Amino acid sequence: MHALTHGLGAAALPLSRGAPAPRCRAAATARRVVARPRASATATSSDSATGGTTISAEELDRDATAGNPLIGITPDRVPMVKAAADGSSPTAGSFNWTKQWYPVAVIDLIDATKPHPTQLLGVDLVVWRDGDGRWSAFEDKCPHRLAPLSEGRVEDDGTLLCAYHAWRFDADGKCADMPQASSREEEERVKSNPRSCAFARPTMEAQGLVWAWGEGGKEAEIEARMTPPLLVPEIEGVGKNGEAPGGAYRNHWQVRDMPYGWAAFFENAIDPAHAVVSHHTLVGSRYDDPAGFKCVVERPMTAEAGFRCALDPAVPPFNTIGKYDAETSYDFQPPCLLKIDWRHEQARFLTSHYCVPTRPGWCRHFVATVCQRGEGESVRQHRWFKLNLFTLTSPAWMTHVLGPTFLHQDMVLLHQQEKIIANGDGQALAEKWKDQVFIPTGADKMTVMFYQWFGKHGPVPWEGQNAEMPPIERDHSKLFDTWEMHTKYCTHCQGALRNTEILKNVALVAGGAKAVWFACLCAFAASAAGAAGGDASVVDVFGNLPSSAGGELFSALSLFGTAYGLHGFAGMFRSYPFSHAEEDIVMEGTAKIGLANDGPSPYIDFVDDSLFGGADKRGKPHAGGCECSGCSPHFQGIRSGVLAARKEKQAKKEAEAGAPAR
Repeated sequence: MHALTHGLGAAALPLSRGAPAPRCRAAATARRVVARPRASATATSSDSATGGTTISAEELDRDATAGNPLIGITPDRVPMVKAAADGSSPTAGSFNWTKQWYPVAVIDLIDATKPHPTQLLGVDLVVWRDGDGRWSAFEDKCPHRLAPLSEGRVEDDGTLLCAYHAWRFDADGKCADMPQASSREEEERVKSNPRSCAFARPTMEAQGLVWAWGEGGKEAEIEARMTPPLLVPEIEGVGKNGEAPGGAYRNHWQVRDMPYGWAAFFENAIDPAHAVVSHHTLVGSRYDDPAGFKCVVERPMTAEAGFRCALDPAVPPFNTIGKYDAETSYDFQPPCLLKIDWRHEQARFLTSHYCVPTRPGWCRHFVATVCQRGEGESVRQHRWFKLNLFTLTSPAWMTHVLGPTFLHQDMVLLHQQEKIIANGDGQALAEKWKDQVFIPTGADKMTVMFYQWFGKHGPVPWEGQNAEMPPIERDHSKLFDTWEMHTKYCTHCQGALRNTEILKNVALVAGGAKAVWFACLCAFAASAAGAAGGDASVVDVFGNLPSSAGGELFSALSLFGTAYGLHGFAGMFRSYPFSHAEEDIVMEGTAKIGLANDGPSPYIDFVDDSLFGGADKRGKPHAGGCECSGCSPHFQGIRSGVLAARKEKQAKKEAEAGAPAR
């Protein structure tokens, strides 16, 4: 609805509506925050049996000044990051979780005619759209008797109606109707009282997402306007067909509620070493692909900007062992963004993960990937290129239903791991992690850095809740409940499930009709055989069947088989269990068609030609704000063997072509 410009600095950001009327209150300023004193997560050189790491505090101190502090920072956030770095900001060195923007919904996925419940930092919210197409986020309680507004309805006049006493509210939270008033005068008098207003949060739309501010209160609107959200420039301007500026493409947003916490998500997502092990067969082999690597700091750690590291070299699934022609960087920007930037001289994939802390032991995950393509065909054989390119042409429901094949592979691991570490105390997670884990190699460096940041600037400030970590869920079916975690609020998947059920029923009815007709043919044949010679054998019956009978039987069996397959596919919208102790047909199928391994794939060749084959779609400059190593001047002087090797290769290539080396 509102286009956000980069380079706003401290300028006001456009929200999805104007400031609420002065007489309307927003969410109460006072907060009941459950928190404990922050614990340092500085790594120790101890490697005792109970915990420790060989990544020393001295190494982390050196990394504090390595790289460039502006790599990966969008122009609109540069002033804020600089102010925090040079100490000119009054909040320099600290991080305020509630004075941040968080994505809460994907606009394209939810039903705009209904209110939708969600959670943010332990607060129940309701997200809804008014008659003018403006999205709003309220705390999910009516000011009258605190009934949940998410159980209400969006009326034809564009107001949100509370289903308890029919009070209605506009997009700014102002009470629009109060049917219990005895007169018009009394209604207007009561509606002029700020206590009649819903608890509104600053809300905005950007890059296909609804964003909500982390707190309410009198100053929330002003603070929200002065703080740019964590956007991804490469996603800006993406059309409905997925095409982005510069001939790039973006796949559909995916969103899912996860039964583990914010810290567990980032600990896992920022760990490249686990990919080919936990996601065996889908992105590689747990037996052949694990390899050592170093983490090179590209942006030093700060409170506001997080940190960014490159893999040196980028190992599987980003490269093939022994063939290191692609770079990969991990960019963590608090409170909720992780960008995984895969760069090859012929292509680039930028995957943007948003992880929103909803309640203790739970988070909401959003992800989308942008592909930028250059000249050359050899990149088609990269497994990372193939896996990501596959999602660019899949319909949203297909991308969503296949999402659990990846996310569920480490679902049980992460759900239990964080609870084992926390032992009931989720607020001391960073300190407990440091004291219990054993980190003997540098492959876990980014995870150590993440917990160092979290130890300094955590814990997550849950409002008004018991911050204890919930117990381990031993019923794995609840962890793999795709309906509750995604399908129930995704209109694309609900439509696909409905159509799948219709097709299944049609196949069953058609198969049943074919089976009945085949039975009738058998009865006719038996009757004819009996009339000809008394008792008829099975051979006699089949001998009297018409030539079409075999086709009828085959059709019946085929239709029943189709119905069975559709039934299984429909089940994936409801639940998708996974066990590492068993083989998985979807994973094995992915490997067999060549997506999970390096090498040629006719399907990928076709997709690549379809999306990027034309001269007008290939070789164009990257989208605005690109921070890849080939475009950004901030990469100069960074310690990375991968970048050095690439520069050497480019210099050699230019020398052979007779061009001056740069």
